[in-house]
Amino acid sequence: MFKNKRLKQALRSLFLLAPLVLLVTSSLTTAGGHRQEPPVKPLREQLNRIIVRPGSGAVMAIPRFTANAEGIPPAQELRDTIDADLDFARVVNILGESLYPQTTIPDPFHIDFSAWRRPPVQPDYLLVGTVVARAEAVVVEIYLYDVQAGGRLFARQYRGTVRTIRGLAHRIADDIVMLLTGTEGIASSKIAFVSRRTGHPEIYIMDYDGQRVRRFTYDQSMAFFPAWSPDGKRIAYVSFKEDRPFIQIRSVVDRLPVGALRFPSGTPSSPVFSPDGRYLAFSSSKDSNSMQLYLADLRTGHIRQLTRLRSVIHTSPRWNPRTGRELAFISDRSGTPQIYVVDIESGTTRRLLTEGGAADSPAWSPDGRYIAFAWRPPEATKYDIFVMDIASRQIVQLTNGPGSNESPTWSPDGRHLAFQSNRSGRFEIYLMHIDGTGLKQITKAGGTSPAWWRAGTGK
Repeated sequence: MFKNKRLKQALRSLFLLAPLVLLVTSSLTTAGGHRQEPPVKPLREQLNRIIVRPGSGAVMAIPRFTANAEGIPPAQELRDTIDADLDFARVVNILGESLYPQTTIPDPFHIDFSAWRRPPVQPDYLLVGTVVARAEAVVVEIYLYDVQAGGRLFARQYRGTVRTIRGLAHRIADDIVMLLTGTEGIASSKIAFVSRRTGHPEIYIMDYDGQRVRRFTYDQSMAFFPAWSPDGKRIAYVSFKEDRPFIQIRSVVDRLPVGALRFPSGTPSSPVFSPDGRYLAFSSSKDSNSMQLYLADLRTGHIRQLTRLRSVIHTSPRWNPRTGRELAFISDRSGTPQIYVVDIESGTTRRLLTEGGAADSPAWSPDGRYIAFAWRPPEATKYDIFVMDIASRQIVQLTNGPGSNESPTWSPDGRHLAFQSNRSGRFEIYLMHIDGTGLKQITKAGGTSPAWWRAGTGK
């Protein structure tokens, strides 16, 4: 629990500040009594504030964990994984080990805080841990301290095995992020993706950092467009293992089929679960010579057609997680692929991207505020990842350089993106922060169509 008064006061100030901001905003009126909207901040400035950049924000040090015997591999792997998780999370800056004081921490209860307060060290937080390994069992104790006050902010014991040490480290990192920010971390999240590493495209699942890859489908044919159910228990995808392509839904735990959508004609594409898990939106050419959008009720089996324009392609539907009633999608009804939004209840459709070029793969942020998408602007020769603020229609480019960058998917906390890029010569999966920094390749054997989900499955 919180034992430090400074942290309590800081967190309390955040809660007090929110209504104050609302009060100040609501009081912005003109001389005539009309409400005056506050100026919209540039989108780039908004995105830059989401990520803690080097040189700004709090700093955390993570010295080597103590262990019950020298050279215990789990202790080193545990500490290094937590360090990497928190470094990528960018809720604090991680202090480089070269700046650590020349002192050891014999145990979490005997720390010379004065050594950590002297320049050039001076971190705000100190994360220390102990690891006891006996055979396959591992017991870890984690402590987080406020360096200036010398007070303990967090203490928790974790149990696991040598084989699950990375998952244990991810849990610890997520708990620290929750303590510091009040929001869930992403270290335990999973990414499904498509890879041809067996010779034909199959679906795989990996940790968010590219580790612990496991094969999910064994169709021995072609599998595309993986999509997680909101609870993470199912994955829908397009399978070509039968005479006609169809949408297969499988259990994540045992990979067994739990549902399917088959049609006598046409090709389905881009299935995606609704935020409540009841519906599956997808595109298909089952009723015409063009791709249309459909909505399948997974409880009743009823299928409703959402678009009807002939000789027009409608594809890549993506739900607005905030409203649960809007779908962003791609349509070439204007002559080139552009982003549109349809209200599934009223049928009202509006165009979001009006700058021309060719767009693909729209993806709503978890809060429904932004849409990330791949776009080849007019006069451009390749796709890059862009983000649009829905309210202001401002657009910011996040990727640049060699290769084509496509298929963005949001991290569960809305602070990072995964996408596919062929900048290395073939398509691989990359991560980056929402401001375009922190680029990191996480696959080495090819990867496309990443789909990010919040938590692990225990596998």
